[in-house]
Amino acid sequence: MERVPDTPASRAGALRVGIVLAASGPVVLRAFALGPADMDGTICWRLPATVPFFLSRTTTWGLLSLAELLLPVILAGLFLLSSRWTVPLGAVAVLAVLAFRLLVTLRGVFAGRLLEQWPWPSIVCYGTAFLMLLAVAPPPRPRAGKEVVVWTAAAGAAAWMSARLPVLLRGEADGLFGWVASGQPRSLWNFPVLWSCKADVDGLLVVLVALVATASTVLADRPRRRLTLATAMLLVLAALEGYVPAVILMDAEKLRQEFQFETIMLIRWHLLLAAALVVADAVAVRPVRPDAVPS
Repeated sequence: MERVPDTPASRAGALRVGIVLAASGPVVLRAFALGPADMDGTICWRLPATVPFFLSRTTTWGLLSLAELLLPVILAGLFLLSSRWTVPLGAVAVLAVLAFRLLVTLRGVFAGRLLEQWPWPSIVCYGTAFLMLLAVAPPPRPRAGKEVVVWTAAAGAAAWMSARLPVLLRGEADGLFGWVASGQPRSLWNFPVLWSCKADVDGLLVVLVALVATASTVLADRPRRRLTLATAMLLVLAALEGYVPAVILMDAEKLRQEFQFETIMLIRWHLLLAAALVVADAVAVRPVRPDAVPS
């Protein structure tokens, strides 16, 4: 296997991916704690008509979750657009989310509430992303307008569930009390058939799309196509993970009569749309760039 030469372009590309990964740290860490999907394993396919106490979150925490989720997408979009404003705007975005995180923490402390999460992981992740931003240079040429639109739409489709939940699950609960009081929840990571549900609800698939979009800014055509097609396959598997076992193992008529549930509802269509958009980028023909990282 031919080794990729250590060039300024390859180092800059790795740095950009590292920035998006660091900015995704709070989302990734949150995915390994108890969340809405662990409390209600059907939330990926059917939202509750009324929000149970153990799923509700205050508006402030919901907005913070949304800001943390969108930050990697914003940074990836800035790297795709690539202008002299990429680094300044990226730094402002990182510092704004960090300031919001600290403000929410201080608000909870002064209100006498138990902290759900200490802010130190966010400080480390966002501080690292900020310092790396100061060392990165934008690529010499921006991506084509169509490519930016496609990746933005793919990230939006992947975020359809995780971005809506902070808004839909508004309530009075401001910590884990309601979740723990509801029983003894177990993480969905213990159940392989529900892994994609956990990843979808907690925003890991959004992080995946943002990372691949960032990597596509520096990869040559062949490795870019391989990476994007592999990502699309993962999104398709995630979209069908609940549907395929249900078709094979469950009685569709019984599911319909007892649970008022159609098996086709188990398909997560927004992930199929995200996969189709990623494939569209994979097959798109781009001008050859001299600074692209070869396979």
